[in-house]
Amino acid sequence: MQHPPIAFTHPIQSSTVVDALRPRLSDFIVSHAGEILEAWDSFAATVDHDGGQPLDALALRDHAAEILKAIAADLARPQSSAQQDAKGMGLAPRASLPTPAEVHADFRMVAGFAVDAMITEYRALRASVLKIWARQSGGTRPEDFTDLTRFNEAIDQAIAESVGRYTKQTDTSAALFIGILGHDIRNPLGTIIMSAEGLVRSGKLTAAAAAPIHNAAARIKAIIEQVVDFTRAQANGLMPITRVPGDLADQLEKVVEETQVRHPTRILRLERAGDFQGAWDEGRMGQLLSNLLGNAVLHGSAWTEVTVRMWSTPDHVCFSVHNFGEEIPPGERQRIFQPLERGAKHAARIASREPTGLGLGLYICREIVLAHGGELTIDSTQAAGTTFSVRLPRCPTA
Repeated sequence: MQHPPIAFTHPIQSSTVVDALRPRLSDFIVSHAGEILEAWDSFAATVDHDGGQPLDALALRDHAAEILKAIAADLARPQSSAQQDAKGMGLAPRASLPTPAEVHADFRMVAGFAVDAMITEYRALRASVLKIWARQSGGTRPEDFTDLTRFNEAIDQAIAESVGRYTKQTDTSAALFIGILGHDIRNPLGTIIMSAEGLVRSGKLTAAAAAPIHNAAARIKAIIEQVVDFTRAQANGLMPITRVPGDLADQLEKVVEETQVRHPTRILRLERAGDFQGAWDEGRMGQLLSNLLGNAVLHGSAWTEVTVRMWSTPDHVCFSVHNFGEEIPPGERQRIFQPLERGAKHAARIASREPTGLGLGLYICREIVLAHGGELTIDSTQAAGTTFSVRLPRCPTA
């Protein structure tokens, strides 16, 4: 009896058939959305957010499905090489309405999530999709590699949209914060100062009795100015300045005189030699020297003088503030210019409740100098004392 011929299927042919039936990544994301989101929840919930709020299951899920849907739709759309290159460089066309990633950033900010926690969510989403797709034998065909590239670009675009939106909202909050400080605190503070002056003029309060009020008000005003400047520098990336032509020596001499009035028991000396004409922000220059002098008076030896020296070159104007006192260790000389940072000895004073400020003064000094295109350096030894030196170009560089 004859048997029918046995049909042999070549393994390569079988594999080809299976590959042809396997869905593309866009379809896979849609059909496995539930599994992807469950894996994403598990992964993201285990990530340390550096002290940020824990990510609960409901919070993790709120916009993930919409983000996944947007990514799948993007992968399903045909894309030319030119479009892919533009997208890879962040030049893809922008939609008029907020994207799911931007809406996600809005809700994350309101919920108090740090930006690094939000980025971690996208990291978890990327890992979940790729892990499940690999488990289903995805990623072996030539077109799969194209899908992988486009998927990573879509995730990166979503991250950029979320971070951009988060940053914009942060800048808006910073501007609002500045407005509140500028109006709601400065105005009543001005009323306190004017009232104290009025009481002195009327004879109802002696100048000696009013002095603590003036000193406290001046201190509050200085703290407000520091916070406002810090917020502006953080939001804009650079301290805003307005240059006007002038003689820097004349401007700084006034600051030295005002500081001497506030500290009558200290010896302040100004030495100047050279040409100090140029273009500066007069208010910022006064703030710069005032902060440096305040730092020298606070940390210098009470029985020694504080010296301001001014000199010039054809292209630059320079000045320094010197005081004798404790050496600033080399390891702290860069750290003290960071916001909210202080040296070890200064931190000990804070612990003992000495009212020495917010730790923003030297940071603001550095930002003012950088905004003028200059350089701020420090030199400190036990024998020679501490010198902060400022070098400024006479005119703004192009």
